[in-house]
Amino acid sequence: MKIIASGILALLISFTASAQEKPHAYWALGGSLLTFDDGFDSIKPKQLIGRLGYDFNANFGIGFEGGFSLLEDDLFGIDYDVSTTFFYLKGAIPIGNDTKLYAMIGPTNVELTGSAGGLSISADDNDTGIGFGFENNLGTSSIFVDYIKYNDNDGVDVYAINLGLSIPF
Repeated sequence: MKIIASGILALLISFTASAQEKPHAYWALGGSLLTFDDGFDSIKPKQLIGRLGYDFNANFGIGFEGGFSLLEDDLFGIDYDVSTTFFYLKGAIPIGNDTKLYAMIGPTNVELTGSAGGLSISADDNDTGIGFGFENNLGTSSIFVDYIKYNDNDGVDVYAINLGLSIPF
């Protein structure tokens, strides 16, 4: 709950900051070191994530992120992959001309699929995701690093550290 409150506070602070950047849409592609932890065991598949978003100004935006496992992880002979979706509100605080800190909050869905011997089974869960990150403008693109907690329902935690490249259009 403290994490969600911190994210909401960061979004509210971003509303009061001055808006100097013009509105723009962006797409992003990146990699994710994801952890799915049920309290007993954890799996760590490597994900590919894609984002599509719109920044209304330098301080506020919306977006969608989708991710799927590029490299599955196995536990006890069962291969697991995880896919995630995240619709988010994004609040940002510019630090200098080329750098900003941001927070994201919104609904998420996490799907876990286990397969072995030609059989597979999957389960999914919805939650409120929250994240925070750092973005640095490289001229025609930006690099980002962020941490997102996709799920923490019923003792299951799903979180990731993401690194990627964002390109406005």
